[in-house]
Amino acid sequence: MVNYYDILGLPTTAGITEIKAAFRHLAKLYHPDINPQGKEQFSKILKAYETLSDSRLKLVYDQKLNSPYSQRAEKEKTKPGAKNWRFDERELKRRQYYNEHIKQYEKKTTKQSSAVEQKANYNEFKYILFATPLAVILFLGIMSVTSPRKSNHNTSSDQKVENTAFLKTTSDLKLGDAPYTDYFGTELYDTSQKQTLRIKNLTGLDVVVCLFKETVFVRNFFIANNYSAEVSQLPPEALTLNYSSGLYFDSSRKLNKGTLSGSFTRNSRFYKSNRPIAFSSINELTLLPGVNQGFSPVNEFEFFRK
Repeated sequence: MVNYYDILGLPTTAGITEIKAAFRHLAKLYHPDINPQGKEQFSKILKAYETLSDSRLKLVYDQKLNSPYSQRAEKEKTKPGAKNWRFDERELKRRQYYNEHIKQYEKKTTKQSSAVEQKANYNEFKYILFATPLAVILFLGIMSVTSPRKSNHNTSSDQKVENTAFLKTTSDLKLGDAPYTDYFGTELYDTSQKQTLRIKNLTGLDVVVCLFKETVFVRNFFIANNYSAEVSQLPPEALTLNYSSGLYFDSSRKLNKGTLSGSFTRNSRFYKSNRPIAFSSINELTLLPGVNQGFSPVNEFEFFRK
C-alpha cells in the first residue's frame, strides 16, 4: 500500500496544518510549471494531499494503513534480498519489452503491407493513365455529334456579351443618369411650371423610371436602391410613370430585339402604371418591393413600345 505520509515526508501522526505546509513546500519543488521533470512526482504528491487533507478520506486511509494485513505486506516488501516491485517499475519493464520485441515486429509487418499497397496503387494508377485518354477522346466525339453548330459569327458575339453581362457585379449608371433618352427622344422640360415629383426607391433593387405625357416622352432617370430622386419642371398634365428594376445595369446589353442598349443583368423586371397619375405642385411616390399598387408587370417589348 502506498504510504502517503512518506510521500509528503510526514509522520503518521501529522495534523492538517503540517499536511498543508508539506504540500506547499513540495509543490514549489515539483510543480510541472516549475519543474517539467517532476510531473509524475507531483501527481503522487497531489494524490497524497487530496487524501490526507480530507478528514473523511484520511480516516479511511489511516484504518487501511494501520490494518494488520497492510503492515504485514509492508514488512514483506522490506525483507532483505526481496525484489520490491512497484507499479511504475512493472510498467517500465513491460514497455521496454514491447519496444524491443513487439514494436519491431509491427514495423516489419507495416513495411510489408505498405509495399503491397504501393504496388497495388501503382497498378491502379497505370490503368488510369491508360484509360483516361480513351475516355477524353470518347467524350469529345460525343460532344461534337450532339452539340449544335454556330450559325454565324454574330450569334457567337451575342452569346459572349450575354455571358459577360451575367458576370457583371457593378452598375454602369449613377443617380440621375438617363439611359433611354436616345431611344425615346428629347426630354421635355416646362420652365413655366414649378411642379416637382420626388420618388423614393425602396424596392431592394435599382430602378430606371420613365415619365410620359400621354405618348410624349418626358423624362427618364436612374435611382439606386434606398435612394430618392427629385424631378422638377414637369408639365401640369397627368403623367404615366413606368419603371424597370433589377441589379447591375449594363449599358452595352442589347434589348427589345436589338433596337436599344442598356438593361439590368440580374432580376430584370418591367412595370407600367395602369393609368396616368395627376400630380399637384409637390408630390412624393415610394416604390416598394414586388408589384406596387397601380402598376402591372409587362415584358420588355411592351415596356419599350412607342
